[in-house]
Amino acid sequence: MKTLILTSAALLSAGLTLWAVDLKNEDSKTYEVKVHEGGATTNTSIGGNTTKYSITSDGKIEVVGVGTIRASGDDVVVIKDGAISKE
Repeated sequence: MKTLILTSAALLSAGLTLWAVDLKNEDSKTYEVKVHEGGATTNTSIGGNTTKYSITSDGKIEVVGVGTIRASGDDVVVIKDGAISKE
C-alpha cells in the first residue's frame, strides 16, 4: 500500500510539471517579472537569453515595462524585441 501511495504521488508530481508555463527571454537584457496566480504575486527576474521553466501553471505573467499575458497549460511565453507573446 505504501508503494502505491508513493508511486501515485510521484506520477502526480511529474504530471504537474508537464503542464507548466515556460518563460523564454530572447532579448539580451534582464527583465523584472511578476507572476500573478490564484490571488498571489511572485516577484522574480529573467536574465537575457535564458528560459525559466515551470513559472506558473495558470496565471498572468507581467514583464515589467513590456506587458502582461495570460498563460496556462504547456504555453511558452516569449520576450523578444521588447514585446511579450506566446510561442
